[in-house]
Amino acid sequence: GYINLKSIPGASRELVNEAGLYADRLSVNIEIPKEESLKIIAPEKDFQSVFTPMRYIQQGVLQHAEERKKFRHAPRFAPAGQSTQMIIGATDDSDKDILYLSSDLYKRPTMKRVYYSGYVPVNSYDNRLPMLKQPPLVRENRLYQADWLLRFYHFSVNEIVNDAYPDLDLEVDPKLSWALRHPEVFPIDINRADYEMLLRVPGLGVKSAQMIVA
Repeated sequence: GYINLKSIPGASRELVNEAGLYADRLSVNIEIPKEESLKIIAPEKDFQSVFTPMRYIQQGVLQHAEERKKFRHAPRFAPAGQSTQMIIGATDDSDKDILYLSSDLYKRPTMKRVYYSGYVPVNSYDNRLPMLKQPPLVRENRLYQADWLLRFYHFSVNEIVNDAYPDLDLEVDPKLSWALRHPEVFPIDINRADYEMLLRVPGLGVKSAQMIVA
């Protein structure tokens, strides 16, 4: 089986250390990409309570990985690393805010996935939360596509979103959006283009680019 165990913010090192011996992956959800926005809707929470158990998980994974290099029967600790989640649409944070935080998180050696979840309104009495007619599912999908570009297509965040374009285009996918903003790059000579450039051609995926280069 596969166990993904979620830790609450503020969890103690002792509990995290024990959980890592049972779970394949540990998660601590950030929920909101900017701390000032988090304070508005959840005043009792702060980023320190989230990042502290995240650090415990990272230390546990790295420490146990080193021990297993020396001792084959050393216990495994969250061998599938850690993940986190952000709620999309509950606050007015931009896609740029979200993706810059995701990019920083992916620089951590044990962070494997950032998940994006469209906000679903469940009550009408809390005026701190917006009453959306429907969850922002298209935006959620665009964020997953942008996340894919960061992890597998060698894009940097400021190529996908920046001050001029702080939010993703809901009409087209992020790679096509980049291509439309950079007509000077195209057309490319497919017989001469390197792998990095082939990855930027709309419609070409990682496998296709590898096959063309081969």
